[in-house]
Amino acid sequence: MEEVGLMQQAADFYFTAAMKDRGNAEALASLQRAGQWVLNEQISRFEQAQSIGNRSNAVRAYEEALQYVERVNGAGIQLLIFESAKQAFEQVRNEHLEDLYEQGIKALENENFKDAQNMFDEVIRLDPDYEDALKWSKISFCEPRYRQAIDHLEKENWRSALELFSSVISKDSDYKEAQMLSQTALSKGQFTMALLPFENGTRRIGLDSKFSSYVEEALMQSTDPFLKIVDRENQALILQEQQLALSGVLNSNSAVEVGELLGAKTLLKGQVVDCEVVTSRLQRQDKQGFESYRVARITEEGKKVYDKKYRPVQYRESSANRRVKITFRITLLSMKTGQNLMSEMVSLETSDNIRFAEYQGDQNNIFPSNNSGTINRLGKQNLQSLLNARRTLSEESVMINNTVKSLSQEIRVQIENQLHQLIP
Repeated sequence: MEEVGLMQQAADFYFTAAMKDRGNAEALASLQRAGQWVLNEQISRFEQAQSIGNRSNAVRAYEEALQYVERVNGAGIQLLIFESAKQAFEQVRNEHLEDLYEQGIKALENENFKDAQNMFDEVIRLDPDYEDALKWSKISFCEPRYRQAIDHLEKENWRSALELFSSVISKDSDYKEAQMLSQTALSKGQFTMALLPFENGTRRIGLDSKFSSYVEEALMQSTDPFLKIVDRENQALILQEQQLALSGVLNSNSAVEVGELLGAKTLLKGQVVDCEVVTSRLQRQDKQGFESYRVARITEEGKKVYDKKYRPVQYRESSANRRVKITFRITLLSMKTGQNLMSEMVSLETSDNIRFAEYQGDQNNIFPSNNSGTINRLGKQNLQSLLNARRTLSEESVMINNTVKSLSQEIRVQIENQLHQLIP
């Protein structure tokens, strides 16, 4: 490749060879020669850009040259950049930094925040300590978001305001009044929720209390900053003192009254509508197989050897299934109006399946049969898995508990989705 002038491709080839074998002297020598040629070409592009005053391209070309030097150095080869080129780069770099800084200041004065940030970020990349570039970069980032956040705050778009203030704070924690106003957005939009005792519309005892525990736990795990759950102990005490029976239907007046007592903006009601458990009978099927065994014989030389034989046998395959389906109704009541904010029916179905085989003979040497009645040697591993498979279905109580837990997570998702609509 060198002979036809493909120096870049040749250098790449030598680099690959050198990396594969660090002791390949020929590859290392060739990489030194071809790599230096490639580096000189990159420095030449830097000098050309410098000569026409294109400082941006000049800086980029020199940085690419430095990256190439570092890459080749990974193979143990040191390439040379002349001192004159290094000094020229320092001069161009300093001039480029001054240009960028001035352009950033002008863009910021004209409130072209995006352009200003791009300028200052490039300055910081080239020199993290250059004058006040970091300060102006933060302002270029924070100011437009701060203004947008103020606008959303005035429009009572609490979530949007909080997200914007949070982005400002993440860049500069002391920027103007972002900290205070973010707390204002959070407190104004706080969606305080009290969980009423759930109802059980099924014959399975304890499902209501099980759902109450899991739903509360799921909601407490929510990452939505606006969702706050009223402490259950305080809630129970208040309701007991007021002698309020809240498991039934609330009208708008009583809902508002309860909300004021609990310090909640919403009440979450729930009812277990259905819990269906269906367990199939154990299905059994006798299968044809073959068991291998050894037969001894004496060879003509008088040696005792063993031949493998197969005899037909029967084994049994069994299977069963258990399915659990639970349906739950959630209702979200506004404490301001007493009206339903949300009424959804959520369902979840889980199942467990078992399939296993039983054989009374030598389980280590049994083979299934093909449809043609011959030995299926390739199926032995699968049959061994069935012989060692689980033979009992998961307990009903365990499956119901797991379904309730998973459904509670889905209920949390439903409520979080509703919150995003209620708190824009």
